[in-house]
Amino acid sequence: GEHRGRAGGRVVSAERWGTMNTQLLDPNEKDYPEQAEEEQLQHAHYLTRCCAFNRRGTLLASGCQDGVSVLWDFDTRGAVKVLRSHDPEEPGSHVIAVGWSLNGRRLVTAEEKGRVRVWDVEKGEVLFATKLDSPSLTVQISPADNDLVVVCPNASVPLLINIKTGTQRPIEGAQEVAETGDRSRTKASADQVKNYVALFTPDGNEIYVGSSKGILTMWHVETLTQRSSFPLPSTNAVRNLQFTRDGSMFLVSETGKIRVYNTRDGTLHREFLDQVNRTQWRKCCFSSEGNYVLGATAEKGEHIIYVWNKETGQLVKMLEGPKESLWDMAWHPARPLVVSCAHTGKMMVWAKQYQENYSAFAPNFKELEENEEYIEREDEFDLVDQQEVVKKKEEEEEKKKLGATACLAPLDSPHTVATPHTCEARRGQFRRRASKWRFR
Repeated sequence: GEHRGRAGGRVVSAERWGTMNTQLLDPNEKDYPEQAEEEQLQHAHYLTRCCAFNRRGTLLASGCQDGVSVLWDFDTRGAVKVLRSHDPEEPGSHVIAVGWSLNGRRLVTAEEKGRVRVWDVEKGEVLFATKLDSPSLTVQISPADNDLVVVCPNASVPLLINIKTGTQRPIEGAQEVAETGDRSRTKASADQVKNYVALFTPDGNEIYVGSSKGILTMWHVETLTQRSSFPLPSTNAVRNLQFTRDGSMFLVSETGKIRVYNTRDGTLHREFLDQVNRTQWRKCCFSSEGNYVLGATAEKGEHIIYVWNKETGQLVKMLEGPKESLWDMAWHPARPLVVSCAHTGKMMVWAKQYQENYSAFAPNFKELEENEEYIEREDEFDLVDQQEVVKKKEEEEEKKKLGATACLAPLDSPHTVATPHTCEARRGQFRRRASKWRFR
Protein backbone atom coordinates (compact mmCIF):
# COMPACT_ATOMS: atom_id res chain seq x y z
CA GLY A 1 0.00 0.00 0.00
CA GLU A 2 0.90 3.67 -0.09
CA HIS A 3 3.34 4.99 2.50
CA ARG A 4 4.06 8.24 4.23
CA GLY A 5 6.56 9.32 6.86
CA ARG A 6 6.48 10.60 10.41
CA ALA A 7 9.04 11.87 12.87
CA GLY A 8 11.57 9.36 14.07
CA GLY A 9 11.93 7.70 10.67
CA ARG A 10 8.83 5.53 11.09
CA VAL A 11 6.87 4.96 7.89
CA VAL A 12 3.18 4.19 8.15
CA SER A 13 0.27 3.99 5.74
CA ALA A 14 -2.12 6.86 5.03
CA GLU A 15 -4.97 7.49 2.62
CA ARG A 16 -5.68 11.17 2.97
CA TRP A 17 -4.08 13.62 0.54
CA GLY A 18 -4.50 16.72 2.67
CA THR A 19 -6.35 18.51 5.40
CA MET A 20 -8.26 20.89 3.15
CA ASN A 21 -12.04 20.49 3.31
CA THR A 22 -12.80 20.19 -0.40
CA GLN A 23 -16.55 20.52 0.13
CA LEU A 24 -16.07 24.16 1.04
CA LEU A 25 -14.24 25.00 -2.19
CA ASP A 26 -15.83 26.87 -5.03
CA PRO A 27 -16.15 24.44 -7.99
CA ASN A 28 -15.73 27.33 -10.44
CA GLU A 29 -12.26 28.22 -9.17
CA LYS A 30 -9.23 27.74 -11.39
CA ASP A 31 -7.46 24.44 -10.92
CA TYR A 32 -3.86 25.51 -11.45
CA PRO A 33 -1.32 27.20 -9.14
CA GLU A 34 -1.19 30.99 -9.14
CA GLN A 35 1.51 32.11 -6.71
CA ALA A 36 4.34 30.89 -4.52
CA GLU A 37 3.75 30.06 -0.88
CA GLU A 38 5.80 31.85 1.73
CA GLU A 39 7.00 28.57 3.21
CA GLN A 40 9.86 26.96 1.29
CA LEU A 41 11.33 23.48 1.70
CA GLN A 42 15.03 23.45 2.44
CA HIS A 43 17.05 20.96 4.44
CA ALA A 44 19.56 22.28 6.92
CA HIS A 45 22.43 20.20 5.51
CA TYR A 46 21.53 19.19 1.95
CA LEU A 47 20.76 21.14 -1.22
CA THR A 48 18.04 19.82 -3.52
CA ARG A 49 18.75 19.10 -7.19
CA CYS A 50 15.63 17.15 -8.26
CA CYS A 51 12.30 16.06 -6.82
CA ALA A 52 9.40 13.64 -7.33
CA PHE A 53 6.08 12.89 -5.59
CA ASN A 54 4.85 9.42 -4.73
CA ARG A 55 1.60 8.27 -6.30
CA ARG A 56 -0.71 9.86 -3.70
CA GLY A 57 1.37 12.96 -3.08
CA THR A 58 1.88 12.30 0.64
CA LEU A 59 5.66 12.03 0.29
CA LEU A 60 8.10 14.16 -1.71
CA ALA A 61 11.55 12.79 -2.52
CA SER A 62 14.36 15.26 -3.16
CA GLY A 63 17.72 14.31 -4.60
CA CYS A 64 20.70 16.11 -3.03
CA GLN A 65 24.48 16.08 -3.04
CA ASP A 66 26.70 13.19 -1.84
CA GLY A 67 24.17 10.63 -3.07
CA VAL A 68 21.66 11.64 -0.40
CA SER A 69 17.88 11.67 -0.87
CA VAL A 70 15.56 13.37 1.61
CA LEU A 71 11.93 12.32 2.08
CA TRP A 72 9.45 15.02 3.06
CA ASP A 73 6.01 14.62 4.60
CA PHE A 74 4.13 17.00 2.37
CA ASP A 75 1.24 17.50 4.79
CA THR A 76 3.48 18.72 7.60
CA ARG A 77 6.24 20.02 5.28
CA GLY A 78 8.86 18.31 7.45
CA ALA A 79 11.79 16.05 6.53
CA VAL A 80 11.05 12.55 7.85
CA LYS A 81 13.86 10.39 6.47
CA VAL A 82 17.29 10.72 4.90
CA LEU A 83 18.47 7.96 2.53
CA ARG A 84 22.26 7.83 2.61
CA SER A 85 24.73 5.14 1.57
CA HIS A 86 27.32 4.34 4.26
CA ASP A 87 29.76 2.52 1.97
CA PRO A 88 33.11 4.42 2.19
CA GLU A 89 34.35 2.81 -1.05
CA GLU A 90 31.43 4.21 -3.04
CA PRO A 91 31.12 7.90 -2.20
CA GLY A 92 28.00 9.46 -3.64
CA SER A 93 27.70 12.40 -6.01
CA HIS A 94 24.86 14.78 -6.86
CA VAL A 95 21.53 12.98 -7.35
CA ILE A 96 20.13 14.20 -10.68
CA ALA A 97 17.03 11.99 -11.03
CA VAL A 98 14.64 10.20 -8.67
CA GLY A 99 11.61 7.97 -9.22
CA TRP A 100 9.05 6.14 -7.08
CA SER A 101 7.56 2.70 -7.42
CA LEU A 102 3.80 2.58 -7.86
CA ASN A 103 3.19 1.31 -4.30
CA GLY A 104 5.58 3.84 -2.75
CA ARG A 105 7.79 1.21 -1.12
CA ARG A 106 10.85 1.76 -3.32
CA LEU A 107 12.79 4.73 -4.63
CA VAL A 108 15.36 4.76 -7.44
CA THR A 109 18.05 7.44 -7.71
CA ALA A 110 20.56 8.28 -10.44
CA GLU A 111 23.75 10.17 -9.58
CA GLU A 112 25.95 12.50 -11.58
CA LYS A 113 28.84 10.02 -11.72
CA GLY A 114 26.69 7.17 -13.07
CA ARG A 115 25.72 5.42 -9.85
CA VAL A 116 22.14 4.04 -9.77
CA ARG A 117 20.59 2.87 -6.50
CA VAL A 118 17.25 1.33 -5.59
CA TRP A 119 16.15 1.97 -1.98
CA ASP A 120 13.76 0.32 0.43
CA VAL A 121 11.91 3.39 1.71
CA GLU A 122 10.73 1.91 5.00
CA LYS A 123 14.04 0.36 6.04
CA GLY A 124 16.26 3.00 4.43
CA GLU A 125 18.45 0.30 2.88
CA VAL A 126 19.94 -0.07 -0.60
CA LEU A 127 18.32 -3.01 -2.42
CA PHE A 128 20.38 -2.67 -5.59
CA ALA A 129 23.28 -0.54 -6.83
CA THR A 130 25.23 -0.40 -10.07
CA LYS A 131 27.76 1.90 -11.71
CA LEU A 132 27.21 3.05 -15.32
CA ASP A 133 29.66 4.73 -17.66
CA SER A 134 27.69 7.99 -17.87
CA PRO A 135 24.97 9.78 -15.89
CA SER A 136 21.29 9.11 -16.52
CA LEU A 137 18.92 12.05 -16.71
CA THR A 138 15.89 9.76 -16.45
CA VAL A 139 15.33 6.71 -14.28
CA GLN A 140 12.05 4.93 -13.53
CA ILE A 141 10.66 1.86 -11.79
CA SER A 142 8.14 -0.08 -13.87
CA PRO A 143 4.48 0.52 -12.91
CA ALA A 144 3.80 -3.18 -13.51
CA ASP A 145 6.84 -4.74 -11.78
CA ASN A 146 8.82 -3.22 -8.91
CA ASP A 147 11.86 -5.30 -9.87
CA LEU A 148 12.25 -3.66 -13.30
CA VAL A 149 14.08 -0.34 -13.70
CA VAL A 150 14.79 1.55 -16.91
CA VAL A 151 17.77 3.92 -17.05
CA CYS A 152 19.02 6.00 -19.93
CA PRO A 153 22.77 6.74 -19.83
CA ASN A 154 23.81 9.65 -22.04
CA ALA A 155 26.75 7.89 -23.64
CA SER A 156 25.20 4.48 -24.31
CA VAL A 157 21.94 2.70 -25.06
CA PRO A 158 19.08 2.55 -22.53
CA LEU A 159 19.13 -0.35 -20.08
CA LEU A 160 16.34 -2.44 -18.59
CA ILE A 161 17.59 -3.67 -15.21
CA ASN A 162 16.09 -6.47 -13.15
CA ILE A 163 17.16 -5.76 -9.57
CA LYS A 164 16.16 -9.25 -8.39
CA THR A 165 18.43 -11.12 -10.83
CA GLY A 166 20.88 -8.27 -11.50
CA THR A 167 20.58 -8.62 -15.28
CA GLN A 168 20.98 -5.53 -17.48
CA ARG A 169 19.35 -5.79 -20.90
CA PRO A 170 20.37 -3.07 -23.39
CA ILE A 171 17.91 -1.70 -25.93
CA GLU A 172 20.34 -2.09 -28.80
CA GLY A 173 18.41 -0.57 -31.70
CA ALA A 174 17.17 2.58 -29.98
CA GLN A 175 19.19 4.81 -32.32
CA GLU A 176 17.66 3.61 -35.57
CA VAL A 177 14.95 5.51 -37.43
CA ALA A 178 11.87 3.91 -38.92
CA GLU A 179 11.80 2.64 -42.47
CA THR A 180 9.31 5.34 -43.36
CA GLY A 181 9.98 8.98 -42.60
CA ASP A 182 12.62 11.53 -43.37
CA ARG A 183 15.23 9.83 -45.56
CA SER A 184 17.77 12.57 -44.79
CA ARG A 185 18.20 11.05 -41.33
CA THR A 186 20.36 8.00 -41.87
CA LYS A 187 20.88 5.30 -39.32
CA ALA A 188 23.52 6.09 -36.76
CA SER A 189 25.57 3.96 -34.46
CA ALA A 190 25.49 4.16 -30.70
CA ASP A 191 28.50 6.44 -30.49
CA GLN A 192 26.87 8.97 -32.84
CA VAL A 193 23.38 9.14 -31.33
CA LYS A 194 22.79 9.80 -27.63
CA ASN A 195 19.63 9.07 -25.73
CA TYR A 196 18.40 11.51 -23.12
CA VAL A 197 15.12 10.00 -21.97
CA ALA A 198 13.52 6.55 -21.62
CA LEU A 199 10.16 6.01 -19.97
CA PHE A 200 7.66 3.24 -19.25
CA THR A 201 4.09 3.62 -20.46
CA PRO A 202 1.52 3.87 -17.62
CA ASP A 203 0.62 0.18 -18.00
CA GLY A 204 4.29 -0.85 -17.93
CA ASN A 205 4.10 -2.88 -21.16
CA GLU A 206 6.23 -0.62 -23.36
CA ILE A 207 9.21 1.72 -23.16
CA TYR A 208 9.45 4.99 -25.12
CA VAL A 209 12.96 6.23 -25.94
CA GLY A 210 13.88 9.71 -27.20
CA SER A 211 17.22 10.37 -28.87
CA SER A 212 19.43 13.36 -29.58
CA LYS A 213 18.44 13.24 -33.28
CA GLY A 214 14.72 13.85 -32.74
CA ILE A 215 13.77 10.18 -33.01
CA LEU A 216 11.13 8.50 -30.82
CA THR A 217 11.01 4.70 -30.62
CA MET A 218 8.67 2.30 -28.81
CA TRP A 219 9.79 -1.06 -27.40
CA HIS A 220 8.03 -4.08 -25.92
CA VAL A 221 9.23 -4.74 -22.38
CA GLU A 222 9.08 -8.55 -22.50
CA THR A 223 11.04 -9.07 -25.71
CA LEU A 224 12.71 -5.64 -26.14
CA THR A 225 11.64 -5.68 -29.76
CA GLN A 226 10.79 -2.44 -31.48
CA ARG A 227 7.06 -1.89 -31.96
CA SER A 228 7.23 1.35 -33.92
CA SER A 229 9.36 4.40 -34.49
CA PHE A 230 8.91 7.78 -36.09
CA PRO A 231 11.03 10.92 -36.50
CA LEU A 232 9.80 14.13 -34.93
CA PRO A 233 9.35 17.30 -37.02
CA SER A 234 12.81 18.55 -36.07
CA THR A 235 16.19 16.94 -35.48
CA ASN A 236 16.64 18.54 -32.06
CA ALA A 237 17.32 16.35 -29.07
CA VAL A 238 14.38 14.99 -27.08
CA ARG A 239 14.86 16.37 -23.57
CA ASN A 240 11.60 15.47 -21.82
CA LEU A 241 8.98 12.78 -22.19
CA GLN A 242 5.89 12.24 -20.05
CA PHE A 243 2.51 10.52 -20.25
CA THR A 244 -0.85 11.61 -18.91
CA ARG A 245 -2.17 9.54 -16.03
CA ASP A 246 -4.49 7.53 -18.28
CA GLY A 247 -1.81 7.14 -20.96
CA SER A 248 -3.97 8.63 -23.72
CA MET A 249 -1.41 11.34 -24.55
CA PHE A 250 2.28 12.05 -24.12
CA LEU A 251 4.42 15.14 -24.48
CA VAL A 252 7.84 15.52 -26.02
CA SER A 253 9.97 18.60 -25.44
CA GLU A 254 12.78 19.64 -27.71
CA THR A 255 15.03 22.66 -27.51
CA GLY A 256 12.32 25.30 -27.85
CA LYS A 257 9.04 23.47 -28.44
CA ILE A 258 6.71 21.21 -26.50
CA ARG A 259 4.55 18.85 -28.55
CA VAL A 260 1.63 16.76 -27.29
CA TYR A 261 0.79 13.57 -29.20
CA ASN A 262 -2.04 11.03 -29.10
CA THR A 263 -0.69 7.72 -27.88
CA ARG A 264 -3.02 5.57 -29.96
CA ASP A 265 -2.14 6.83 -33.44
CA GLY A 266 0.83 9.14 -32.83
CA THR A 267 -0.89 12.20 -34.29
CA LEU A 268 0.09 15.66 -33.11
CA HIS A 269 -2.49 17.14 -30.73
CA ARG A 270 -1.00 20.57 -30.08
CA GLU A 271 2.29 22.45 -30.01
CA PHE A 272 3.41 24.89 -27.31
CA LEU A 273 6.20 27.45 -27.45
CA ASP A 274 7.14 30.95 -26.38
CA GLN A 275 6.83 32.84 -29.66
CA VAL A 276 8.23 36.08 -28.24
CA ASN A 277 11.32 35.04 -26.29
CA ARG A 278 11.97 31.64 -27.93
CA THR A 279 12.45 30.15 -24.48
CA GLN A 280 14.41 26.92 -24.04
CA TRP A 281 12.82 24.30 -21.77
CA ARG A 282 14.57 22.45 -18.97
CA LYS A 283 11.61 20.45 -17.64
CA CYS A 284 8.08 19.84 -18.94
CA CYS A 285 5.15 17.89 -17.52
CA PHE A 286 1.37 17.46 -17.44
CA SER A 287 -0.92 18.44 -14.60
CA SER A 288 -2.35 15.64 -12.45
CA GLU A 289 -5.54 15.42 -14.53
CA GLY A 290 -3.80 16.15 -17.84
CA ASN A 291 -5.65 19.43 -18.41
CA TYR A 292 -2.56 21.64 -18.43
CA VAL A 293 0.96 21.52 -19.85
CA LEU A 294 3.85 23.03 -17.89
CA GLY A 295 7.19 24.23 -19.18
CA ALA A 296 10.09 25.37 -16.97
CA THR A 297 12.66 27.67 -18.54
CA ALA A 298 16.27 26.63 -18.96
CA GLU A 299 17.59 30.18 -19.12
CA LYS A 300 20.31 31.06 -16.63
CA GLY A 301 19.12 33.29 -13.81
CA GLU A 302 15.41 32.69 -14.55
CA HIS A 303 12.89 30.76 -12.48
CA ILE A 304 9.76 30.90 -14.65
CA ILE A 305 7.10 28.23 -15.23
CA TYR A 306 4.61 28.51 -18.10
CA VAL A 307 1.15 26.97 -17.72
CA TRP A 308 -0.91 26.27 -20.88
CA ASN A 309 -4.37 24.86 -21.35
CA LYS A 310 -3.86 21.59 -23.18
CA GLU A 311 -7.04 21.79 -25.26
CA THR A 312 -7.06 25.46 -26.25
CA GLY A 313 -3.31 26.09 -26.24
CA GLN A 314 -3.85 29.32 -24.30
CA LEU A 315 -1.18 30.49 -21.88
CA VAL A 316 -3.17 30.80 -18.65
CA LYS A 317 -0.40 31.61 -16.16
CA MET A 318 3.28 32.46 -15.80
CA LEU A 319 4.78 31.61 -12.42
CA GLU A 320 7.77 33.87 -11.85
CA GLY A 321 10.19 33.01 -9.07
CA PRO A 322 13.48 34.47 -7.87
CA LYS A 323 16.35 35.42 -10.17
CA GLU A 324 18.00 32.01 -10.07
CA SER A 325 18.01 28.99 -12.35
CA LEU A 326 15.51 26.16 -12.07
CA TRP A 327 16.70 22.56 -11.84
CA ASP A 328 13.53 20.49 -11.72
CA MET A 329 9.79 20.62 -11.01
CA ALA A 330 6.91 18.24 -10.22
CA TRP A 331 3.12 18.61 -10.20
CA HIS A 332 1.29 17.17 -7.17
CA PRO A 333 -0.70 14.01 -8.07
CA ALA A 334 -3.92 15.21 -6.35
CA ARG A 335 -3.78 18.99 -5.89
CA PRO A 336 -3.28 22.00 -8.18
CA LEU A 337 0.21 22.47 -6.77
CA VAL A 338 3.73 22.54 -8.19
CA VAL A 339 7.12 22.15 -6.49
CA SER A 340 10.18 23.57 -8.24
CA CYS A 341 13.85 23.16 -7.33
CA ALA A 342 15.94 26.33 -7.41
CA HIS A 343 19.66 26.59 -8.08
CA THR A 344 20.31 27.53 -4.44
CA GLY A 345 19.03 24.13 -3.26
CA LYS A 346 15.64 25.15 -1.89
CA MET A 347 12.24 23.98 -3.14
CA MET A 348 9.49 26.47 -3.87
CA VAL A 349 5.82 25.50 -3.53
CA TRP A 350 3.37 27.06 -6.01
CA ALA A 351 -0.27 26.72 -5.01
CA LYS A 352 -3.77 28.04 -5.53
CA GLN A 353 -5.17 30.41 -2.92
CA TYR A 354 -8.49 28.82 -2.03
CA GLN A 355 -11.59 30.79 -1.05
CA GLU A 356 -13.95 28.81 1.15
CA ASN A 357 -17.62 29.10 0.18
CA TYR A 358 -19.71 28.68 3.35
CA SER A 359 -22.85 30.17 1.80
CA ALA A 360 -23.26 27.01 -0.26
CA PHE A 361 -24.24 25.17 2.94
CA ALA A 362 -25.98 28.04 4.81
CA PRO A 363 -28.11 30.19 2.48
CA ASN A 364 -28.62 32.77 5.24
CA PHE A 365 -24.88 33.13 5.75
CA LYS A 366 -23.70 36.55 4.63
CA GLU A 367 -20.19 36.80 3.21
CA LEU A 368 -18.43 40.08 3.86
CA GLU A 369 -15.93 41.57 1.44
CA GLU A 370 -14.34 43.56 4.29
CA ASN A 371 -14.71 43.95 8.04
CA GLU A 372 -17.82 45.73 9.31
CA GLU A 373 -18.40 47.25 12.75
CA TYR A 374 -21.01 45.36 14.77
CA ILE A 375 -22.48 46.54 18.07
CA GLU A 376 -23.64 43.61 20.12
CA ARG A 377 -26.53 43.61 22.54
CA GLU A 378 -25.74 43.72 26.22
CA ASP A 379 -26.90 40.17 26.84
CA GLU A 380 -26.19 38.72 23.36
CA PHE A 381 -23.31 36.53 24.39
CA ASP A 382 -24.17 36.03 28.07
CA LEU A 383 -24.12 32.50 29.38
CA VAL A 384 -27.67 31.91 30.60
CA ASP A 385 -29.14 28.68 31.88
CA GLN A 386 -31.54 27.23 29.34
CA GLN A 387 -34.14 26.49 32.02
CA GLU A 388 -34.11 30.12 33.11
CA VAL A 389 -34.58 31.23 29.51
CA VAL A 390 -37.59 28.95 29.09
CA LYS A 391 -39.06 30.07 32.42
CA LYS A 392 -38.60 33.72 31.50
CA LYS A 393 -40.35 33.21 28.16
CA GLU A 394 -43.26 31.48 29.89
CA GLU A 395 -43.62 34.38 32.35
CA GLU A 396 -43.63 36.91 29.53
CA GLU A 397 -46.29 34.95 27.65
CA GLU A 398 -48.40 34.78 30.83
CA LYS A 399 -48.15 38.54 31.30
CA LYS A 400 -49.21 39.08 27.72
CA LYS A 401 -52.27 36.89 28.26
CA LEU A 402 -53.26 38.75 31.44
CA GLY A 403 -52.67 42.15 29.86
CA ALA A 404 -54.56 41.38 26.70
CA THR A 405 -57.90 42.40 28.32
CA ALA A 406 -60.27 45.10 27.31
CA CYS A 407 -59.42 48.51 28.71
CA LEU A 408 -61.04 51.88 28.44
CA ALA A 409 -60.13 54.05 25.55
CA PRO A 410 -59.63 57.82 25.85
CA LEU A 411 -62.86 59.79 26.12
CA ASP A 412 -62.13 61.73 22.99
CA SER A 413 -61.42 58.59 20.87
CA PRO A 414 -63.95 56.10 19.51
CA HIS A 415 -61.43 53.24 19.58
CA THR A 416 -61.53 50.71 22.40
CA VAL A 417 -58.51 48.57 21.56
CA ALA A 418 -55.30 49.38 23.44
CA THR A 419 -52.04 47.78 24.32
CA PRO A 420 -51.36 46.53 27.87
CA HIS A 421 -48.85 49.34 28.37
CA THR A 422 -51.51 52.04 27.81
CA CYS A 423 -54.23 50.49 29.96
CA GLU A 424 -52.86 51.82 33.24
CA ALA A 425 -52.46 55.32 31.83
CA ARG A 426 -56.03 55.29 30.63
CA ARG A 427 -57.30 54.11 34.03
CA GLY A 428 -55.46 57.02 35.67
CA GLN A 429 -56.99 59.41 33.20
CA PHE A 430 -60.48 58.07 34.03
CA ARG A 431 -59.91 58.41 37.82
CA ARG A 432 -58.79 62.02 37.45
CA ARG A 433 -61.86 62.93 35.39
CA ALA A 434 -64.19 61.06 37.83
CA SER A 435 -62.77 63.07 40.76
CA LYS A 436 -63.51 66.30 38.93
CA TRP A 437 -67.10 65.22 38.33
CA ARG A 438 -67.53 64.35 42.03
CA PHE A 439 -66.53 67.85 43.20
CA ARG A 440 -68.90 69.42 40.73
